[in-house]
Amino acid sequence: MLDPLFTWLLLPLGVALGWALGRRAATTGPVRGFTGEQLGGLLTQLSSDDPDQAIAALTTATEIDPSTAELHLTLGRMFRKRGEVDRALRVHEALVQRAGLAPALRLQARFELAQDYMTAGVMDRAERLFDELVADGAFVVPALEAIRTIHEQARDWPQAIAAARRLQSAKGESQRAAIAQYLCEMAVDARNARRHGDAIRLAREALDEDPDCVRALLLLGELQEAAGDHAAAMRAYLRAFEQDPRFLPDVIEPLQRCAAATGERDRYLLFLRDAKEMSPSSLPYVAEARLLAETGLDPLDHLAQSLEARPSRAVLAEFLEVLERQPNVVAAGLDKPAASLRRALLRLMESTPRYQCSNCGFSPRQMFWQCPGCKRWGTTAPVDDVLRG
Repeated sequence: MLDPLFTWLLLPLGVALGWALGRRAATTGPVRGFTGEQLGGLLTQLSSDDPDQAIAALTTATEIDPSTAELHLTLGRMFRKRGEVDRALRVHEALVQRAGLAPALRLQARFELAQDYMTAGVMDRAERLFDELVADGAFVVPALEAIRTIHEQARDWPQAIAAARRLQSAKGESQRAAIAQYLCEMAVDARNARRHGDAIRLAREALDEDPDCVRALLLLGELQEAAGDHAAAMRAYLRAFEQDPRFLPDVIEPLQRCAAATGERDRYLLFLRDAKEMSPSSLPYVAEARLLAETGLDPLDHLAQSLEARPSRAVLAEFLEVLERQPNVVAAGLDKPAASLRRALLRLMESTPRYQCSNCGFSPRQMFWQCPGCKRWGTTAPVDDVLRG
């Protein structure tokens, strides 16, 4: 059954086509593909529960003119948007096969048909049609964008890179940021396959492509740390933070590990001091409290001051953990309520989104370098954890 939205979409289409066909009939006589009465019957079939008869009427019309061709195109798009790809394919395939169709309309029909195949998941046929359109010089940019999307979905990163380079030439806009992301995907695949040298090489290629790629820096730091090159890893992590301070949550613990391995505690302390100025995050305060505890000092006062300076769930959870171990708190029997409150706070933190896409606002718990919402690359970053009144 056709939903009300589809019926309402048909109304302006019917009005526009009725006006156009009526105007043409007044000047040149009745349309030979569809008379006004036939068009009315067609729209009645579409607005009822019999769209297949309407498609049959369209595809069996003995003659087709620009107005009727536009009707094919519009209805096919409507069917595709509604998820009825089989009907969209029938409409657009019939139009492509028409003899005597104007070249511009045939190209448009081929483009619509390629999109139908892509929506249907028949990627090889979709890619072939898009490639043919590019070769014919038609719909070059959207066709290349579609080809790139096809290879992204297939995780065929070398082909995605090739498509991005073609798109860069056709569009005149840099695609280097996207290409760097594809190289990072290849580096992750190499890492997972235990091809460590290839992974490092690909991460460096990503940085050569886009020196501002935070993901490549984080990945390079991770790979170098795993290889035991803590000094190089530390440089990569620091550079990632300097490039985008929002990624402090992703570098603060790795930097602490690298500093411990290299004995560069003072450099780590300097980083924490700078981080408090460059980032709104409260994590540097938590890290300082833990360093105090490691040296045998009580971090409670430091955490209390941190709660005043930069209140956050992370600082509060750390404060409660230290508080419940205080002798006077234990003696007063307040350690268990403090522990219960901390556990409740941790559960809340576990359910709170940690990342957000700056383009569409999608807020996941885990990191997606390609946003699942808007499909943009490199727009997702850690969210600020500071509580504001």
